[in-house]
Amino acid sequence: MNKFRNDMVLLAGILLVALIFWLIPRSLPGNALAVAVVYQDGQRIGSYLLTQDLSLTIPYGKQSGYNLLSIREGRALISDADCPDRLCVRQHAIGQSGESIICLPHKLVIQIESGKERELDAVTY
Repeated sequence: MNKFRNDMVLLAGILLVALIFWLIPRSLPGNALAVAVVYQDGQRIGSYLLTQDLSLTIPYGKQSGYNLLSIREGRALISDADCPDRLCVRQHAIGQSGESIICLPHKLVIQIESGKERELDAVTY
C-alpha cells in the first residue's frame, strides 16, 4: 500500500511540473508588435495587429469564394470559408511568431510575424 501511495505522489508531482511548464508561456503577455500577415497567390495583401479585434472577409478571385479572418484576444483564425474541404476553418487559432494557417483552394496563407528580428537557428551549405 505504501508503494502505491509513493507512486501516486510521484505521478502527481510530475503532472504538476508539466502543468506549470504548459501554463507559464500561455500566461505571459504576447509580443505587442505581432501581426497577422495575409498572403494570397504569393502576394502580400495586408497585415493586421493582433492587439486589435476584427473580422475581415478575404475574397478569392472573380468567383464568390471567401475566407473570414477573425482576430480576437491576440490570436487569429479562419472562422468561416467556402472552400470544399474547409481545413483552414478546422485549424486552431494562431498567435505565436512563425505559426500559420493555410487554405490551399483559395491560395491563402496567414502567418504570424513579430516585430523582433529572428536569430539564425540553422545554416546549410
